[in-house]
This record gives sequence, C-alpha cells and structure tokens, in this order.
Amino acid sequence: MIELPEATIIARQMDGELRGKRIESGIRGNAPHKFAFYSRPAEEYEAILRGKTMGPAMEHGSLIWASVEPDYVLVLGGGGERILLHRSKDTLPKKHQLLLHFQDDTYLTVTVQGWGAVQLFHQSQTAAQKGYHLGRKAVSPLSDAFTLEYLQGLFAELGKEDPRSVKFFVISKPGIWGVGNGYLQDILFRAKIHPRRRSVDVTVSEKRALCEAIRGTLRQAVELGGRDTERDLYDRPGRYRRILDARSVGQPCPECGTWIEKIQYLGGASYVCPRCQT
Repeated sequence: MIELPEATIIARQMDGELRGKRIESGIRGNAPHKFAFYSRPAEEYEAILRGKTMGPAMEHGSLIWASVEPDYVLVLGGGGERILLHRSKDTLPKKHQLLLHFQDDTYLTVTVQGWGAVQLFHQSQTAAQKGYHLGRKAVSPLSDAFTLEYLQGLFAELGKEDPRSVKFFVISKPGIWGVGNGYLQDILFRAKIHPRRRSVDVTVSEKRALCEAIRGTLRQAVELGGRDTERDLYDRPGRYRRILDARSVGQPCPECGTWIEKIQYLGGASYVCPRCQT
C-alpha cells in the first residue's frame, strides 16, 4: 500500500522522468478490476489524455498528484497500486488499469493490486473531491511544521471521554497526513504505545515520543526508498524493513525479547510487543 514515503519517492521520480513528455495515447485499463476506482468513462480518459503534456508531479499525503497540462490532474496512489515506467513495450504488464504511451516510446502503467484509484480530474474539480483528500492539505510529517505543538493541537481536539484509540487517531481521524497501517506498527512500537490505547489517556511524554517516532520513521523510510515490500517507479524494492509486520510474528522483540503478537483491530492486523507496548 502506498503511504507518504512511497508517494514522495514515486512523485519525485515521475517529476524527473515524465515532466514535459507528450502523451501519444492514454488507455484507462485493459482489465476489469472490481476495486479499481475511476473518475470517468474509459472513452473520456482516452480523449482527454491524447496529445496532452505531463506537468509537475508531487505527493499529496499518500497520493501522487501528476499534472496533465494544461488543466487536468491524474491522482494515483493511496492504495495497492504498482506504478511503473517502461522504456520498451516488451516490459508492459499483461493487465493494467492505466497505460500512458508517450511520443518518445516510453510508457507509464498503473496496475491495481487489491484496491486502488486511477483518477482523472479537471483542475476545477479537485477541491470538491473530499474522498480523495484533494481539497485538503494537512501538515506533512516530513516538514519542519510537524512539531510537538502541532501534534498536541490534534490531541486537544478530543473531548474528555473521546473513545477513539491511538490507532484510529493516527490513521483515520484526525489522522496523520499520509500515514496508514503500514507505518503505524513501527511508529507505535518506537513510541511504546499500544494501538488500542485511548488517545485521551496518552501522556505528555508519550506524545513527545509519538511525535519523534512519526517524524523519525517516515524520514528514515524516505531515505531508504520506502518499504522493502513496495516498489518504486523503476520496479526497485525499497530498503526500509519494518520492525513489526507479518514476518515478525512469533519472533523476539528487538528490545525486550518478548514474542511479537498479531492482533486484529479496527478492520486490520496490528503487530505489537505485549511487554513494550502496554
């Protein structure tokens, strides 16, 4: 699943490789996918994309916002998309949910794995697309503006008896920009907070540890090219190996030696050290 580090890396690569390239043709996809979400009929993708020029690409949380000049934007990411650059048609996947053929005979493909979005919006529509956070701009954990004071401000929005857990707080509402369940495990492990803890019970020292864990984990992931279970624009895996994931279940905690456990919570798996994360 693409989260903030992967979106940052792929957006940078797309910006460097694709900006200024003219689209020979654009196909919405050659294979139906129940959980691939589009914004318009296939024929509109083809008509709009043909002859357009790729503009800047940037991350937008867990999304990649790629300008299609002069007045459209492709919105990718936020799910299980494989976004790849191809220098030969011989490397194109058999199935894809987006295929851009550029006039220099290079290609961009998007293949949805699990679920994902391949959206094409007019620039005037983006502010209204709240479901894809296009009209929202929160503070990125990768920026200097993401401070302890900012994080404390999010906690201050909670009522005294607010039932939401730390997991819900981080990945849902209010949410940390671009963070999902993938990076949540390491963030909470480093902060020594259990995902089921009530957010209102988190102490001042734990908020400080959480802030440091968010910033440190995501910055390290960007430096290492994203998670080793994800791939970049050139089909290269990242070098960030998570401390806690499915591979760590039943293995000793790297800090205390207690066996790592898997729990099901809020519709997905969480991995915890029952001793370090009380």
